[in-house]
Amino acid sequence: MTRRLSCPRFKPLCRAIKICALCAQLLAAVAPEARAYRPYAAQTETKTSWMSVSSRSTGQEDYLAISADGTAIIRSKNRKATITRRGKIKEQLARDFFREIENSPIITSQGGLDSKQILYRDDRLRISAYISGELRRIDAPMKNFGEAFSHAFSEVKKAAGKMPVEKQLKGFLMAELIEGMALEEYRSKAPKETADRVIETSDIQKINPLMKAIKQPYRLIPLENEDEIKDMKAFISVRGLYTDQQFFYLSSTRGTFKCEVLNTFNDRKPAKH
Repeated sequence: MTRRLSCPRFKPLCRAIKICALCAQLLAAVAPEARAYRPYAAQTETKTSWMSVSSRSTGQEDYLAISADGTAIIRSKNRKATITRRGKIKEQLARDFFREIENSPIITSQGGLDSKQILYRDDRLRISAYISGELRRIDAPMKNFGEAFSHAFSEVKKAAGKMPVEKQLKGFLMAELIEGMALEEYRSKAPKETADRVIETSDIQKINPLMKAIKQPYRLIPLENEDEIKDMKAFISVRGLYTDQQFFYLSSTRGTFKCEVLNTFNDRKPAKH
């Protein structure tokens, strides 16, 4: 027979037991949240940004993708040559750059997501970055991002320019979400049955680079080998996707995308669809 601890001298013990039980519940509730606040280095896989900067005066255009662990790809193109480099820069440089991304008002503000201007003379930056879990893209003159950001970007770009030249990569795939007039133009050119056909996500996932490209628009997704290119060409053919010069179009549950295969170097012929 179990006796209840009703005697006054047991009240402090009962109170202590209740406090211990409450503490255990609080610790259980807080533990999952504690794992979410790990040091910066533990989150490097999810911190990635990609951008292109173009100079109207020189015609130079540089694409740069960087992760917070320093992993980077840079593709530089001018009127004479296109060169791709891939490797790793100092992690501290990458961390400094991501800190400036998070501190730049034009990137973090809800109202400054699109600052397009018809006329400009300075270098222009188009950058995609995750802010509070949301993928944002900003298009504005470089000077609008602030002096600290420009300096951090310059240091990252300078370091990436010293990485080894990439010789094995077969190319890149890039997807751009089209809306408004661009979407109407596509619908006017493509056969109706093609334009109205929506490819299911489960089918797109079979082509890994293509799935990555539509999940992260404007990012250059590496095509590591010829098999990836062949699989994508077969997908375009079997699905009867609409092609227009170097582009092909994909209507999915995420929207309609204009996709392009880009070369690693300009001495290679563009991949035909």
